[in-house]
Amino acid sequence: MNGKTQELRDPLLELRGIAKHYDMGETVVRALDGVDLKIWEGEFTAILGPSGSGKSTLMHLLGFLDQASGGEMYFDGENVSGIGPNQRAMIRADKIGFVFQTFNLLPRLSVLENVLLPTSYSRTPQLRVRDRARTALDRVGMADRAGHRPSQLSGGQRQRVAIARALMNEPRLILADEPTGNLDSTTARSILDLFKELNAQGGTVLIVTHDEKVARHTRRQIHVLDGRICKETTAQEDAVP
Repeated sequence: MNGKTQELRDPLLELRGIAKHYDMGETVVRALDGVDLKIWEGEFTAILGPSGSGKSTLMHLLGFLDQASGGEMYFDGENVSGIGPNQRAMIRADKIGFVFQTFNLLPRLSVLENVLLPTSYSRTPQLRVRDRARTALDRVGMADRAGHRPSQLSGGQRQRVAIARALMNEPRLILADEPTGNLDSTTARSILDLFKELNAQGGTVLIVTHDEKVARHTRRQIHVLDGRICKETTAQEDAVP
């Protein structure tokens, strides 16, 4: 998607002058300080920065896990700056699929049962939900492991299950926090290739990472430092070796 096409419609997510401050006694920590950012539907983007740069705080705001201290935030053209915790929880449940570094799979549940977790309170008939879960597992190449426990899987397989779980509610945004941090380089590349496939199918994928090699697999890299966006690069500038 080129810039001209993007500007014809609202971004999926937009931040305007976003700030996040923490009071630490007599000190105020400015985790984010005047961030302007647009994330367009269908993008494959990385938020890149070292520890303490503000990238994790930015991820929490983009994932509706926290609320900004100041500025405005828009989701699909709607101002969501002042929404409460219940509304944020609804957006997380319905619109965002999370993938974490530590997989966050429940060890006593099977692969299929873990993937079904986001639909625990769904009113959709169970047979239809299970069909959807099997389809999600098939998309990530794990359909034949549906009856296994997480302990019976490799790290890469567990991350694929976590991605299948993130797909269950057909999210508008897949938000991945250091998704290759616990994987060897070969497995990490296979997970990044999977994110590329999901993006090619129309998914919006946002990866938060400190690793420049991981970020270079995305089309656009947003560099964060000292609570601000310091630069942006693209796949053309930072080609994957």
